[in-house]
Amino acid sequence: MVSRAAAPHRANKTRVAATAIVTAIVALAITLGGLVGCSAPQTQEAAETASATTVVIDRLGRAVEVPGDVERVVAVGCSLRPICYLQAVDKVVGVEKAEHEDIVSCAYRHVNHEAFSRLPIIGEGGSKGVTPNAEAIISVSPQVVVAANLKADEADALQEKTGVPVVCIDVPETVFGKEFADNLAFLGKVLGKQERAAEVTTYLEGIEQDLSDRAGRSSAYGNVTGYAAGISYRGGHGFDGTEANFAPFNACGVTNIADGKKASGAFTIDLEAVSAAQPNFVFVECGNLDLVKSDYEANPHYFAALDAVRDGRVATLISYRFYATNIEMALANCYQVGSTVYPDTFSDVDPTEKLDEISGFFLGAPLSGDLAEQGYTFKRVDLSNL
Repeated sequence: MVSRAAAPHRANKTRVAATAIVTAIVALAITLGGLVGCSAPQTQEAAETASATTVVIDRLGRAVEVPGDVERVVAVGCSLRPICYLQAVDKVVGVEKAEHEDIVSCAYRHVNHEAFSRLPIIGEGGSKGVTPNAEAIISVSPQVVVAANLKADEADALQEKTGVPVVCIDVPETVFGKEFADNLAFLGKVLGKQERAAEVTTYLEGIEQDLSDRAGRSSAYGNVTGYAAGISYRGGHGFDGTEANFAPFNACGVTNIADGKKASGAFTIDLEAVSAAQPNFVFVECGNLDLVKSDYEANPHYFAALDAVRDGRVATLISYRFYATNIEMALANCYQVGSTVYPDTFSDVDPTEKLDEISGFFLGAPLSGDLAEQGYTFKRVDLSNL
């Protein structure tokens, strides 16, 4: 039983407890109100950032207004490769039909086949040409269309049909140089990948310098001639398929006997010009060895008269053109040329290991194993015994 003297004390304690609870509730309400008040400006700021736009001048000189924060893109023409180099595959929401095909000699497509095969098709591509499907593009709600192989008026028309900004990039055939770097820097700005674009450019410059330094230190530098055979362009070619201004030769200071023939890029050479020049080394794209074998069988005396063939100075290259230039394979070819013609200064380089290192940097995966399964390897070959 509670005494009367204790009752007032108990009541007082109850009032104090109630007051404390009320005070705590008020304090909590004030705190929550303060948090809500602080969060509103952040939400507004985020919304403004998301809706902010900037005007860029694309590689065709077109002024295009693009979102400040691009998270959804589609690629038209040969524009998916540099997107992959910039490590922006996660932003791609639609691809051309050709990109669903897994082809190991198209490196970026092979490495990302699983991701690409799940994406909606937004038009044709590849050898069939660039035919974007405006309705399909609209259906995947991209913020930007990245396009290559389109003329300015075609890009304008696509932009008008879709209501989506279309930015055009270049597809340079060069492996090194300012054109590729500028193109990558522009795309990096659009996709918010400026740091990666700069990283790729620096990496390329480093490889170019390494090749130049190694070649320049060789005792053979300045005295080596070469011929590139079986070069693929618009399909496979035999021994007479070659290329002027061949990047792997240029990078290693090898004199190309196909230069100065009033030709630029890939072309079919007069075979008598090759035998007359007697190149020190012959390189053959391994994907076309079967065609070169047929040429040899049809005219063995011609090949027997080539010093490089007779003396075993023939090595393979891996085709680096499929839907434009596969930079990673072109760079590996440079090291294959250097290792073949300058063994004194490239003795510590294994071109196959270099291929995996380079493809790992550009695409995040080694390529040599998958390429070898299809017969694409770096090796010396005897044309009389293919």
